[in-house]
Amino acid sequence: MSEPAGPDVLLAARALAWGTGGRRILGPVDLEVRRGECLVVVGPNGAGKTTLLRLLTGLLRPSAGEVSYRDRTFSALSRRELARRIAYVPQIRPAHVPLTVEEVVLLGRYPHLSAFQMAPRSEDFTAVEDALRLVGIEELRERPVDELSGGERQAVFIAAALAQESELLVLDEPTIHLDARHQSDLAGLLLRLKAESGRTVVLATHDLNLAASICDTLALIRDGRLLGHGPTAEVLTAAMVRQLYDVEADVRLHEGAGHLTVTPVRRVG
Repeated sequence: MSEPAGPDVLLAARALAWGTGGRRILGPVDLEVRRGECLVVVGPNGAGKTTLLRLLTGLLRPSAGEVSYRDRTFSALSRRELARRIAYVPQIRPAHVPLTVEEVVLLGRYPHLSAFQMAPRSEDFTAVEDALRLVGIEELRERPVDELSGGERQAVFIAAALAQESELLVLDEPTIHLDARHQSDLAGLLLRLKAESGRTVVLATHDLNLAASICDTLALIRDGRLLGHGPTAEVLTAAMVRQLYDVEADVRLHEGAGHLTVTPVRRVG
């Protein structure tokens, strides 16, 4: 039986592992997510980041180990209970969404609807309003999602996740396919969410500079193994970047900006 997590631990993974076809894809991993922090899972393509996030949201059942939310194992929570606590924005979403922005965000209220509820309640519409405002897309509410840019669509799906009013927001590669401006806008949005809503955020990315600019804590993963986990300035070193990506890199702390930047120099080997 695993030891209980500390009082500030929201999510805890103990000896977590997953595999298929006799091949281990991830683990074993021990990881904690503390209330109010932004944890970024970083690693190269194929490292196991998406698998880890799907395990941490209950979308995959582990081959070994367990995940608990506030010291309650996922096996003791229903799918609806998990959805009320954890909102997940996946990397891959439908190419065609025949709904307006407001309708998509309203879908985020599904975990709160009762079996006998025929229509959304006033609190559901209030949650949608709050999510649209926080993400900054109120003016898009009547627009068809299919008419939006990639950055705008990403903001819509994040707003739908926020409308769930869950304590934990999990995003898988949120900047994928976004240009530099929309990546910057998304980084600003995540910082604003952390400052204004106090939500706990977990996201996966291969972009070390994005990670360093927004996160409190880094989890570095390669080949399904956790190479490092801790405060960004302690974990994100040139030696660790070399181990993670097989590149020599210049890692610098910018005192005025308050975060690190990573500049690849050359490939190792």
